[in-house]
Amino acid sequence: MSSGIQALLRTEKDASEIVNEARKYRTTRLKSAKADAQSEIDEYKKQKEAELSTYDAEHEGLNEQVNKEADAQVDAELKSIKSKYAEKKSAVVKLLVDATISPKPEVHTNAQ
Repeated sequence: MSSGIQALLRTEKDASEIVNEARKYRTTRLKSAKADAQSEIDEYKKQKEAELSTYDAEHEGLNEQVNKEADAQVDAELKSIKSKYAEKKSAVVKLLVDATISPKPEVHTNAQ
């Protein structure tokens, strides 16, 4: 009977070793899968960064051109406003001075 118990113990030990090796194999496979996934992520990231830099290089001139056009439009509007100011400045000042110096009393429409 003792040989039967020893056979069971040996079989249990063998099964334990098989389970341990399976765990080691699974751990190794998980590490390998993580490393592969990380390398794929890095490759994809490099690809997208290259695409972004290409896109930026292609569209860089457009932004500068739009900015120049907007600046030119703003400058033109400022010149227009300044010229209208210069034209009407004296008339507005005269109107304000006249209204201040010689008021014209009138009855308000609600007071009638």
